[in-house]
Amino acid sequence: MKEVQVDREWFALRERVAGWIRDFLASPRSEVLTAIQKRGCGRIVERLVETLWRHHGRTPEKWTAATVERCCLDALPADSEMNDTLIRAMPAVLMAFFGFLQESGHISNGTVLMRAVNRAWERGARNGERSAAHRGKRTAELLDPESGDTLEGLRLFAGQIAREIARQRPALISREAMESFERQPILVFDLVQLLSEEFLASETPDEYRVSAYFMLLSHALRNIRFGIERRFEWALELDREFQALVVKRAGADLFSPQLLAGIVESLSEAKLEPSRELLEVYEQRIMHHAPREEMPTRSQIDAMFENLVDEHGGDPFAIGETLAQMTRALPLEAQSALIGEFACSTLPGMKDAVVVLCLHAEESVRREALQWLLKNARSVTPTALRRLIVIRNWLPDGERKALDTLIKTARVKGVECAHWAEGLPLQKLQSSRMDGVGALSLLLSMPVKPGKSRIGGVLLKQGVGVSDAWLTPPISRREAAATFRQVWRQEFFLDVSQDFLHAAIRHHLAVGLAAGRPPSVGLLQLAEAVVATSWVPERLDGRVLSERLIGEERVLSDDAATVTRIIETSDAWSDQSSITGSWFEESQEVVDFLEKTRMRGRERLIRRVLELFCEPNREIWADRCAWTAFWLREQSGKERRMEGLEFHFAVLARELYRGRPLYELPLMRRVAERTMGGEE
Repeated sequence: MKEVQVDREWFALRERVAGWIRDFLASPRSEVLTAIQKRGCGRIVERLVETLWRHHGRTPEKWTAATVERCCLDALPADSEMNDTLIRAMPAVLMAFFGFLQESGHISNGTVLMRAVNRAWERGARNGERSAAHRGKRTAELLDPESGDTLEGLRLFAGQIAREIARQRPALISREAMESFERQPILVFDLVQLLSEEFLASETPDEYRVSAYFMLLSHALRNIRFGIERRFEWALELDREFQALVVKRAGADLFSPQLLAGIVESLSEAKLEPSRELLEVYEQRIMHHAPREEMPTRSQIDAMFENLVDEHGGDPFAIGETLAQMTRALPLEAQSALIGEFACSTLPGMKDAVVVLCLHAEESVRREALQWLLKNARSVTPTALRRLIVIRNWLPDGERKALDTLIKTARVKGVECAHWAEGLPLQKLQSSRMDGVGALSLLLSMPVKPGKSRIGGVLLKQGVGVSDAWLTPPISRREAAATFRQVWRQEFFLDVSQDFLHAAIRHHLAVGLAAGRPPSVGLLQLAEAVVATSWVPERLDGRVLSERLIGEERVLSDDAATVTRIIETSDAWSDQSSITGSWFEESQEVVDFLEKTRMRGRERLIRRVLELFCEPNREIWADRCAWTAFWLREQSGKERRMEGLEFHFAVLARELYRGRPLYELPLMRRVAERTMGGEE
């Protein structure tokens, strides 16, 4: 059997350069750098060396001014691992580093390379072509709390998103925005202020800008929820303060009903539980806003529903989303009445929209939708019946029994199940790595007609399930390509096989089902687009997966020396392209421990972090390694640029499953170091 292609030359080069970096930082040459530039030195040099090696086939002895200038001008600024801080530090770091290499005798053309770096930087500044990493520089700088103008930064971000929404393109939040919200969760208060200004400025505020602000608010609130899930005290306190502010301003009549409804919806989208006080003020301001004598008549309700159908073109998914918004935070009795109105309607798409509610995040809403559909089983449409059969496998056992009764009753009453339409072929399919919170994203595009494509996305999360899914309306091929480029700038993606797509979704459906969480309704829409009839819950055991991947290279797996070498170098190969760069333990318990500990000695502290925080999560880390191995195994690009690493990660997963002491695994020691804040 052919031996796995392990890039030994690259590992040797990386070790040599690591020594140069250490010597450089200890030399007088590095004294010209600021503290920030010194902290980023290792990552900047590593990315340059890897780019020159992998894309140009050049070792340090063969570096030329042309290739270095090209890397500094184009490749590095577009590199997903180079954030804005590293880009700004790059010229000073590389010029000082090349000067050191020439003085130390490692290269002979250091002065020439220094001029190439300076030339590239001046060209980029003169032409304004800093590439993707520079486009968010202005807004990112404004969102820095020291700038004193975070409101202007948020306005700029919202303006960019609003333009995408207006063009009916996927509105993706930039990496700069995501990092800003992670660093400054208090930006939720600035967003509320901007929304208030938008609603006060006009009786008909700009719908695209308002949508952009609410999108940013949902994302910011989601970060707070992530903090709450990790039991961070700051997150719990911030959630209380935010909701208290909303209650206070709404109670003082400072919020319009539309603004209050949008904030409650954003909380719901972020899966944050509204407080009792907020629900009370919401009901008071929304439910009882109109005088009783002005309650709509039957004909007015019918006209409103007709307008709703016309607005969404009869699309049950869009109508269902509107229905979900209308029922959000309503008392159960009012929810039931509104769902009943939709279930009894004869308008196209209205009844089918109730089927969409069967995947609502709230169990009470799902049960009400099922009960109303059961009462009207005779009028269930063939397409709705087909969707109910798909949804049936995605719901917990208790709800599945009610759905089985509905399906059986509809069939008895003569409803025929619609056939699946011909699915759209997959034009492009990519998956991100699994990050530090166990999340991975799938992105796919499908041609719908000449010059037009649809883009779909799925967010999967370890231990949670299918967290989100979406599908765009038809967009131009150029817009689709721009969307992929924007995503690439934010995350590291690989082309993957359809087997990976189906296996990942089936597994996470099973994970969500075990936790009582049905998937996002967008998954149903996406499944219909690609005719994914195989998307049924099926857990993929990480132990079995890792053993299967290891078995594919049985010759190497039986070689004890090979396995030992893999384990001992796991901190080096695992961070190739920063696959594991975001892996660390994060919780309030970790923060409390690190603040209070008086333990001396770095190695002792690493052992303690491994024992207290990593060991209880051993299975999580093992699964993460197994899924990373699977992701690498299923890469389907023409250039399998990380071939061989799947075997490495599978071996590491096996060692974790077998209970090997964590301290003996360099990758896990690196995880502990990141947890301690020892790496940038």
